[in-house]
Formats: sequence, structure tokens, C-alpha cells
Amino acid sequence: IAKAIYNQIHRDFEACCCLLDIREKWKQITCQVDLQNQLLSDVYTTTKIKIRDIELGKTILKERLQHKRILLILDDVDDLSQLTALCGSRKWFGPGSRIIITTRDEGLLRILKVDHVSRMSEMDDDESIEHFSWHAFKKASPQEDFAQISRDVAAYCK
Repeated sequence: IAKAIYNQIHRDFEACCCLLDIREKWKQITCQVDLQNQLLSDVYTTTKIKIRDIELGKTILKERLQHKRILLILDDVDDLSQLTALCGSRKWFGPGSRIIITTRDEGLLRILKVDHVSRMSEMDDDESIEHFSWHAFKKASPQEDFAQISRDVAAYCK
């Protein structure tokens, strides 16, 4: 959903960055700085600045991002440290910037005092199976041989 929103509105901004699967990438220490570097290079495509550690990255991002109207998508955030390293505060961004955060932890959004929270409803069983089937089989429903296991996977994942 985050990527779909990005694709629809990114043209309305001076610069854009879409950081996907942050929760998984954050587990690897080197990827933390890589995410900061990706943000910087997506916004300033010609930059030669390389961030070497998280704290320096915060300083560089704060200084550089405040001059542009940016769309930033942060997908699958699960820890406050991720947000403080990638989008410290609203002051980091130029007027008219938008930050979209997807998370399962609504508490993080309350801490940041976000302007708007949208909640996703859970898929029903049929929607879950169809979603799984598109990813697993590249079609709307599984073959008969895989129908039961598809239902089991969809039920397990909710």
C-alpha cells in the first residue's frame, strides 16, 4: 500500500524516497546507515556525501532535508530508533513535505504526534487466499492441489 501511494503522488514533490521493509533491514547494523544513505541519495541524486554512522547521519539528514519539499515513505517501522534516525522531527523537512509511516505499533505514531492515522481492516478469508495466491501462484486462486495448504497459510498469517 505504501508503494502504491508513493507511485500515485510522488510527482507532486521536489524529491522522494520510499524505504521499504525497514523492520527487517534494521536488524543488520550496516543496513541502518545504508537506509540513511539511501534517503540522502534519493533526495540529492548527485550527492557525494556518504554517511558513516547513525549519529552523523542524523546531523547530515537534518541539515540537508530541510531545504526541500519531500515525500518520504517509511514502510514497516517497529522501533522508535528507526524513526529518530530517518526522520527525527518535522523540522528536518521543508514546508509541504509529507512523511507516510506504515507500522503495526500505533504507539509509535502517538509518540511522534502524527497528524493522521489510518487503520487497515483485516482481510477476510477469501481476500487472504486471493492475496496469497497472487504472490505464490501469480493468479487469483490456487490450483486444487494447493487449495487446502493455501487456506492454512492464509489462516495462519491472518
